[in-house]
Amino acid sequence: MDEENKEKLSIQRPKQRGGIAFPLDHEDISALKQSFIAAVQVQLVNGSATIYDSKIFPTSVGIASHAVFSGTIGVLSVLCGNGYAVITSSSGSDNSLVNVLIIY
Repeated sequence: MDEENKEKLSIQRPKQRGGIAFPLDHEDISALKQSFIAAVQVQLVNGSATIYDSKIFPTSVGIASHAVFSGTIGVLSVLCGNGYAVITSSSGSDNSLVNVLIIY
């Protein structure tokens, strides 16, 4: 088999990595997004809010940003634990609506 045909065959054949066949189709991408990512909005009360989800672990990563400002705005942080994520503002009087993304 010449090099051109080998290349065509390798492009057509899905590559297997970690139990997932690449390239991913739309259905695979949707399933992965639902499996590994949570996107929610929470209301801070006196600078903090908690999200409860059994998929969250201490190794999860959380990202937060203000959606609607209220009170004295602070810098946001996310702490993930076993089954929960705590969103905290550096201002105890931050009562903003916050967008949160958790990568499990």
